[in-house]
Amino acid sequence: MTVGERNDRGLRLERSSATTDAIEPLLTAAEVGRLLAIPTKRVYEVVGHLAIQLAPHTLRWPLSDIAALIESRRRNK
Repeated sequence: MTVGERNDRGLRLERSSATTDAIEPLLTAAEVGRLLAIPTKRVYEVVGHLAIQLAPHTLRWPLSDIAALIESRRRNK
């Protein structure tokens, strides 16, 4: 169902640029694994504590949290 179809059915969805700009894209375990160059299974051990649980068995990671972790673990500060 497209936004136009939702509007036709009375399900009006208004897009506020402030709202959509404030919501950061979330990464899957596979995407985090590719970003960190580690296996997907290892993602849960390394950055599992940073995950947001959206539903049972559905975890996502904010890119800013992964970037902050990388920055905090730099050896040359």
